[in-house]
Amino acid sequence: MPTSSRKQRELLEREKLILDTAQTILHQHGYNYLTMDKIAETVEYSKGTIYNHFTSKEDIVCSLSCRHMRNLIKIFERACQMEGSTRERYSAIGIAYSLHHQLHPMDSQNIQTVKNNAVREKISTDKLDEMQLLEQKTAKIAQDIVQQAIDAGDLDTKYQEKISTIVFGCWSMHYGATLLDQSDIPLNELGFSPVVKMLWSNTNIYLDGCQWLPLSTNMDTDRLFDQISSMLLGDESQYLTKKSA
Repeated sequence: MPTSSRKQRELLEREKLILDTAQTILHQHGYNYLTMDKIAETVEYSKGTIYNHFTSKEDIVCSLSCRHMRNLIKIFERACQMEGSTRERYSAIGIAYSLHHQLHPMDSQNIQTVKNNAVREKISTDKLDEMQLLEQKTAKIAQDIVQQAIDAGDLDTKYQEKISTIVFGCWSMHYGATLLDQSDIPLNELGFSPVVKMLWSNTNIYLDGCQWLPLSTNMDTDRLFDQISSMLLGDESQYLTKKSA
């Protein structure tokens, strides 16, 4: 591959600075406080320079969401390559999703912001297309494992036409749990905590319902959760375990 020029490296470094600065502003003050003027003032570049990289603050938030999704895809790919049954690898994707959102809640909030119609209509077509391609890639990773499960006999062939349905069921479960976890609903007081472990339990109930082998009754699910978490996220998973204890 050709080596990037100094100018290209400078552009990439400046773009990263803009995104990191925007993320800090979002974390400290929220979306409404974020403006192109505030970003320019903080990074000490002209507003015109910021616009050379991004057409609007909405594009910046979308770019942050895309960056988050690319990081998540890398973890999904590690999950796909891990040793183990098709069910274990599929489960690893769900664990990766829930733990990553726990570790990076601001990234999750950015995605929710981008999904807001009032924000979305101001995002450039190029950025929306980029996000859609990343969403398609995440879905395909999960769909491929379901297909492998059918091919291996771990999942009945009757699900051949239901692959997207199985993936959607797990995705909606995890996506909904993330929304609830970020809400003001007192989940802990209502007995719905820790969210990550409850999701893990729900996932096993769901996959058992599909008769995806091996069934959870034939596994040490607690040990498997810890093994997958450590393999995918290392020390960060230990932090979450202590936090939710």
